Amino acid sequence: MVAAAVIVIGVFAFNNGGEQKAESERGKVVVVMNAGPKETDKVAVKRLKEDIARFNKIYPEIEIRWTDRPYAPDSFSTSMAGGTAEDVISIFATEGYVAERGYALDLTELIANWEYKDQLNKDVLAPFVRKGRVYALPANGYLMGLLYNKKLFKAAGLLDSQGNAKAPADWDEFVAAAKKLTDKQKGIAGFGIMGNGAEAGWGFLNWVWQAGGDFQKEENGVWKAVFDRKEAVEALEFIQDLRWQHDVLQATLLATSQDLMTRFASAQIGMMFAAQDRIPALVNQYNMKLEDIGMALLPAGPAGRANQMGGNYYIINPNRPREVQEAAFKWSTWRILGTADPERIKENGEDLRRQGQINALTALPIFTGQIDKKAREAAAEYKDVLVDFPEVWNEAAKYMHPEPPFFCQQLYSEYLGPAVQATLTEKNADPKTLLAKAARGFQERFLNTVGK
Repeated sequence: MVAAAVIVIGVFAFNNGGEQKAESERGKVVVVMNAGPKETDKVAVKRLKEDIARFNKIYPEIEIRWTDRPYAPDSFSTSMAGGTAEDVISIFATEGYVAERGYALDLTELIANWEYKDQLNKDVLAPFVRKGRVYALPANGYLMGLLYNKKLFKAAGLLDSQGNAKAPADWDEFVAAAKKLTDKQKGIAGFGIMGNGAEAGWGFLNWVWQAGGDFQKEENGVWKAVFDRKEAVEALEFIQDLRWQHDVLQATLLATSQDLMTRFASAQIGMMFAAQDRIPALVNQYNMKLEDIGMALLPAGPAGRANQMGGNYYIINPNRPREVQEAAFKWSTWRILGTADPERIKENGEDLRRQGQINALTALPIFTGQIDKKAREAAAEYKDVLVDFPEVWNEAAKYMHPEPPFFCQQLYSEYLGPAVQATLTEKNADPKTLLAKAARGFQERFLNTVGK
């Protein structure tokens, strides 16, 4: 799926439900959305007003307002309980718990009556599907891929029969490539791994799926932490080998993704896990040449391929009047259709050419059919400024894995992250023991509360 590179949302004053009711009585249905930029961001406000004006040509009876409040896990429950949450809320793909807690409207019937329902990619709805019911719509997102430096690959002789840089297809080829790329004297690491905090846990996901493991499973009606099983242990042992046996990782092991970006741009890292949205910064900020950047599927593990998907979703406040909910659904679906609008894609492409910048299209395949086809055709004319690797993402979409369904942020930062860090920094660390302790703690503190 190709989509407009940037969807900008702005800020307006958000008062309260009483004002919404008064406007409704005057013939307008007011819908308030969250996650806009500050009023001082004049460009963003202008673009959103233009967006709303387009929407109002079709739906003049709906008034769109917005706040500058982003989704925050720590305060979201309070805003819902206190009645101050907006009508349309942009939320992370990791927050599927909102369905269980009654914080998101069941959209199943609304989607069933939507004229474009047959072109909506049902697989992308997975993070917010519970017992066959749908609680969110995808706004934009990513698939995780393997970012590689073509210049370093060519220097290391990692080429195909045509002389082009060749990305590794599986774990064995990955290790072999990382070894060839690594040059300690020049400060070059074959692979850059996220080892800092929650990012270390987040980056561990794909390795486990590729090994055939998982993190949370419902067994006999009870959710269980399953990342202490042999497949997950094998994945952590593989990371351990990258560090201590093969020695192909960067010198600063507890690195953030931003640290890795800097090193990748300066040709100190040959490969790293990343989504497509990382590429614009490499070109715009770090002055890499686009032709030196490669993107490929993640290497297949013992159980095959797996590519993490994630992004942002829209939920609708279940505590609002039905007319507001229906209007909020119209606004949300109109916005996601806008990401695939050929005219909008063209506008973005022309703007980027004038600015001398590039941007990335969302890799998440939100639509299929004619919507997707027309968007791709429009984007193809701007491939110099709208970065996309459709051949990679079309294939990666076959192996999509949504993030675990419950308490992702805590899982990454408090349980998986420390296990990965210990493996990277302690030569005699035991992956089996680390994951057993982590799974037990996560089960007792978090998963045992699911459904209660």
